Amino acid sequence: MAEAARGLAVRTADDLLDDLAQRRFVVVSGKGGVGRTTIAALCGVALAERGRKVLVATTGHDDRLAWMLGAAHLSDAPQSVQSRLWIQRLSPGTCIREYGALVLRSSRLSSAVFDNRVVSPLLRAIPGLDDFSLVGKAWHEAFRGGAYDTVIFDGPATGHLLYTLGVPHAILQTIAPGPLTREAELMRAHFCDPAQTQAVLVGLPEMWPLTELGDLGAALRQQLGIAVAAVVVNGLWPADVPPLPQNPDNPRLAELFSSLDGIGAIGRRQRGEVAQWRAGDAAASCGSRRLVLVPWRFGGVCDATALRGLLEFPRGQLLDHGGAA
Repeated sequence: MAEAARGLAVRTADDLLDDLAQRRFVVVSGKGGVGRTTIAALCGVALAERGRKVLVATTGHDDRLAWMLGAAHLSDAPQSVQSRLWIQRLSPGTCIREYGALVLRSSRLSSAVFDNRVVSPLLRAIPGLDDFSLVGKAWHEAFRGGAYDTVIFDGPATGHLLYTLGVPHAILQTIAPGPLTREAELMRAHFCDPAQTQAVLVGLPEMWPLTELGDLGAALRQQLGIAVAAVVVNGLWPADVPPLPQNPDNPRLAELFSSLDGIGAIGRRQRGEVAQWRAGDAAASCGSRRLVLVPWRFGGVCDATALRGLLEFPRGQLLDHGGAA
């Protein structure tokens, strides 16, 4: 396959997933509505099948992560959904209390502080405390808890995620040395180590979302020191629709053929935009040469069967090696 001069190399899904299976903390990031949680769930299943004990931790308010993995709902406590795979919703109230217990080394003392009707509202008013507790809880499970080999952090959407992951940096710059800064320093060290932490950026096959991914990748690397493992382009429509007869006598066939032609046209346009993006500065600024193309799935991915079907796509279909060259 011809390589664009400054573009990303299209690799197999196995290539990326084998690498992610060596990491302890995987950040899945992108704007809302691009399939970020779907990719987090897919990575969770794949890494568990590679022998890792995996927790997929999400800040999402709905239960889509649970539905995709065969569970009825998400809870604040880890729940097993298949062999070696757990899921959990990270909520600020629970995370503050649990993380407080870790820092204070006492669940009773943490409850006394964070459940106090006078103290609790004052603490919750501290800027960044909720976000620090979310990322701190996920970080603890990845690096100190001992229950999991890899934690996949399906955090908030792009702008809020940068703020959340940047809280440890802000603490080190603004707070006097103490227990909180020691925790923040450890977090920053782990996040800045590409052997332990990497990000997967998710976007749609259109120029503007892809351009935003370039900005996100640059911000993660330059502001937070987090390496980017790959860019995942989600929802690629098929482009290989065969030529169809023109103006068939049957009106229903004519309508069907027109729809199929339209699907192919969208798929070809998407590949053109991906190719244009790959050749430009925005792709280079992401900091990763891996590009993973995931096909559009009719009806979405809303249960375990659909997720498994997406994961088990033949390799040549799951990744389009030629269309975006």
